[in-house]
Amino acid sequence: EEKQAMHDDYAKLVLADPQVLANIVKVIVPEFRSYSIDKIIPCIGETVVSLRLPEKLCIRIESVGTEDIDADDGKIVYDIRFPLYYNNRTIKFLVNVEAQRSTSNNKLGYHIESRIAYYMARMVSSQKNVEFIKSNYDELKDIYSIWICMDTQDGEDSIIELGIQPKLLYGKSNWMPKRSIMNGAIIRIRDSKNREESKNKLIAMLEVLLSSTKKKEKMQQLEGYGLKMTTELEGCVSDMCNISEAILERALEEGLEKGIEQGLEQGLEQGLEQGIEKNQLDNIVKLMKKLSLTEEEAMDMLDIAEENRRRYHDILKK
Repeated sequence: EEKQAMHDDYAKLVLADPQVLANIVKVIVPEFRSYSIDKIIPCIGETVVSLRLPEKLCIRIESVGTEDIDADDGKIVYDIRFPLYYNNRTIKFLVNVEAQRSTSNNKLGYHIESRIAYYMARMVSSQKNVEFIKSNYDELKDIYSIWICMDTQDGEDSIIELGIQPKLLYGKSNWMPKRSIMNGAIIRIRDSKNREESKNKLIAMLEVLLSSTKKKEKMQQLEGYGLKMTTELEGCVSDMCNISEAILERALEEGLEKGIEQGLEQGLEQGLEQGIEKNQLDNIVKLMKKLSLTEEEAMDMLDIAEENRRRYHDILKK
């Protein structure tokens, strides 16, 4: 659990890298779509990241800026927050980026769009007496809440825009609202190891960035998407890959221990056979849960023989 928390922290840190955020901003925020990545990076203000185990990562992160506390509505903690400057270095947008493992309401216990709407509302309401006072509502900053969801099926990689958009229901009007203050987006990336490269450059980059690909191969692929391997980014990517491998190794060790114990109880020859199969099945399930993998991807990582895969699929369905 501790290693998984460290893995999640490093995932937030790589997403919070200015180069990665600039790529996200370029696609999601219309005002920056004509900008180059190099021009967007200086527009990104101080970025704060919410970490579960900063002491384990030897990183000191102030929580100020990631928490939104309201006496009536309670506290929410944002994964990543930063101001976005536009023209004359004035704050134009406030941005929140969230890393979300699943969009399934069965797993979450709620619909993801409901949570996004709540986060957007809190980002707007919390500006009172901070960005504006009294009735100076034009000082309110536009907000973006961007959610990167990682359990998308093959063929469903997509970017979905949410927000308040004006729509004329009746008559003619020369006047229409000029701002969409509350803006949200869901970037749906796939978790399949054998997926084809997405036709969308941002999605393709994020899929590599958050994948379980080996460190050397991952860094080469990221450079192909235009990311420069700075000391900070390379360090975070490297540590995230190392922790992924440690989680896999520990899962294999635990599965092997259980398999051997069961083998000894049931008789050496038959027990080892059954123990190894149970060990393999346990490993598949653990990898699926801890790294959000599909059955096929977990079997690929464990090098399961083709002749055993169909039987394992049938057992797991039960």
